[in-house]
Amino acid sequence: MPGKHANISQIKEILALRAVGATRASIAASTGVSYSTISRICKRFSAPKGHMKDRLVKEAQQRINNLCNDEKLQQATACMIVDDIVLNKLIREKITEAVLSLDTTNPHEAANALRALNSASSAAVSTQKAARIATGADKFDEYSEELPELTIKVMDDADVAQVRDRLQSEDLDDE
Repeated sequence: MPGKHANISQIKEILALRAVGATRASIAASTGVSYSTISRICKRFSAPKGHMKDRLVKEAQQRINNLCNDEKLQQATACMIVDDIVLNKLIREKITEAVLSLDTTNPHEAANALRALNSASSAAVSTQKAARIATGADKFDEYSEELPELTIKVMDDADVAQVRDRLQSEDLDDE
């Protein structure tokens, strides 16, 4: 008993999805055509998985490179990078303020505050990394060094006092 045949629009969709790297199973799920029919169609039309993907990626990179030659875009990118630097400096200042004002009588609140600050700094790092990749700055060794890992630990009163003293002495040294 013969099964249902794929129509022309389904065949085009199957070949297009296969060309950009979709698996046969995912194509079957999205088109409603059986896995075996998709395999036969791919074999009949010699459609290897992802053969268009590399070409599409290269074309997209070329379009982005062409856009980057635009002076207005370069100026906007430079402004975004300056904004990121200013925001990161602000985040560092807020982290310092938060550490100095931590209430050691409630370690759970202090840990939650530090987790929130860690999230903010992680977001800043991600933004900086995206900007470096977008501008090509990640290719320079001097800009690609990794940031140290932020470790959160519950501090006792002596630890807090030690950190406050150190930060205050650093502030006095800067003045």
